[in-house]
Amino acid sequence: LRRRPLLLLRAAAAAAATADDKDRGTLDDAESWLDAAVQDQEKKGGFDSSSFMVGILGDLHIDPRKMDDYYEGRDHWLPILERAKKAHGNAALVSLGDLGESKNCDHNPTVPSELFAGTTLCHEMAAEFLGSFGGVPYEVIGGNHDLEGVDEVKT
Repeated sequence: LRRRPLLLLRAAAAAAATADDKDRGTLDDAESWLDAAVQDQEKKGGFDSSSFMVGILGDLHIDPRKMDDYYEGRDHWLPILERAKKAHGNAALVSLGDLGESKNCDHNPTVPSELFAGTTLCHEMAAEFLGSFGGVPYEVIGGNHDLEGVDEVKT
């Protein structure tokens, strides 16, 4: 558990150290950019056990009525994560919180005004979704909207 923050700090440091001024272009260019980055690393000696890749997902705001959109987005990540697993075996995913949509999503007919974000159902759906990235471990950094459904729990 103590190594996870270090992993994120190492990832941030590595990203900053290798940053350049090149325009990454559009998603259409992502695969060719990734190919070039992998080839560049292989020219420098390849990958070893200290190599890693961390995928970062911004605010998901999951809406259970639109899950096809989320799975389509996930499918863009799967080949990248698979490449990292094959190249060095160290791949992880971080979600930057705000897991659920901050409005009613027709998820609770008994309380039609309930916000979806922060509910038990929201967190369960988010866990299922984040667990569907090819077996890659994930962490969530909680966001402000992740606490909106706390009124369903008596404290």
